[in-house]
Amino acid sequence: MEGVSTFLVAAVIGVLVNNINCAPVDPKKSTEKPTDANGVGDAGGETGLEYNRYLQEVVQVLESDPDFRQKLEKSDPEDIRTGKVARELEYVNHHVRNKLDELKRQEMERLRHLAMEEYERARGLGIPHDGRLKIPGHLDHKSPSFESEDLRKLIVQTSKDLEEADRQRKEEFKEYEMQKEFEHQNKLKTLDEEKRKAEQKAWEDAQTKHKQHPKMHHPGSRQQLEEVWEEQDHLSPDSFNPKTFFQLHDLDGNGFWDPDEVKALFIKELDKAYDPNAPEDDMAERYEEMERMREHVFNETDTNRDYLISFPEFLEQTRKQEFERDAGWNTIDEQPVYSQQEYMEFERQRQMEIQRLIDQGMLPPHPDMMRNHPRMPNEVPYGVPPQQPYYPSPPVAQQKMVGQMFSPRYFRVIPLNRD
Repeated sequence: MEGVSTFLVAAVIGVLVNNINCAPVDPKKSTEKPTDANGVGDAGGETGLEYNRYLQEVVQVLESDPDFRQKLEKSDPEDIRTGKVARELEYVNHHVRNKLDELKRQEMERLRHLAMEEYERARGLGIPHDGRLKIPGHLDHKSPSFESEDLRKLIVQTSKDLEEADRQRKEEFKEYEMQKEFEHQNKLKTLDEEKRKAEQKAWEDAQTKHKQHPKMHHPGSRQQLEEVWEEQDHLSPDSFNPKTFFQLHDLDGNGFWDPDEVKALFIKELDKAYDPNAPEDDMAERYEEMERMREHVFNETDTNRDYLISFPEFLEQTRKQEFERDAGWNTIDEQPVYSQQEYMEFERQRQMEIQRLIDQGMLPPHPDMMRNHPRMPNEVPYGVPPQQPYYPSPPVAQQKMVGQMFSPRYFRVIPLNRD
């Protein structure tokens, strides 16, 4: 069986090798991938996708063809989401097709190296490989050249992966909020009546204080963007110009706003409700708020659903009546994140998990002695101590904004007993 598995792995790698060892489309080009101005050479980049660089470069090459770009902007959003727009690839000029062929060759080369590394690592660790090497879903590995099927696969896979990332993020945040409530309730159970009342009052006072913040603008509205123009860009409020604003915040200068560039627009807005120095403000909630704003603006503005906002799309949005109306913004604490039924099920599962760990001797028998969630480190990517603001490292294109963006993942640990 091990010989069969080895053969299957070698066969899959062989498919990649056969498609890669063909001569480069442009022999003058180096096989080494350049790192462009916005740092798409990083594995995850702006989208967080493993194939982000390939995605970004394909998009940039396609958008360099004026005819294809015009067809893309006029396409039905559903045709883009399903990949039907890939049929238009046959109309792009020969120079663009050559560039796409070269990008695919480089991506196949990268995938071949990854496959070999995975295989060698498994062999080195003595792990028998089952032969089920994952075939990449974002390109057509059967053809060495970039065809319409490659574009269709890239569009469909990207849409699927980004939607799944948003779904998973929301689920993680819901679990995070339920964990906070669970630990709060468990702490109350360990206190006598007097201390319990004091703890509950402190909890409610903190929530009340958190809600006492200036009104938040509707993300993407004229009022919100003009505030960025005035306070962040330090320009006259009376001179707001959509074209200048777009160019100022197109940090990599590629003619599009990507998700990170859009999220950077919300920094001042988020500062109103989430202060890293205030113990009542939760930085995990700030991050989720930022992602919700990003989703909202893209849903309103990204009409062709390519996960980028072009200047024509932005300009069209500024001409709508909705752009002039500031409907405000309801923060996370103003709407339920989970239902009572979901919390009850979460509580039941957590109690079972705690009891299992107690039975195994991995936790003391008294719940008030359990300081941490058993599967989470006592490190807080979001919930840093209030006196110590958290400033993560942003993508390369946004190094100038270090100290302003909040983009870690979830889960801080709240001790059951803080006394």
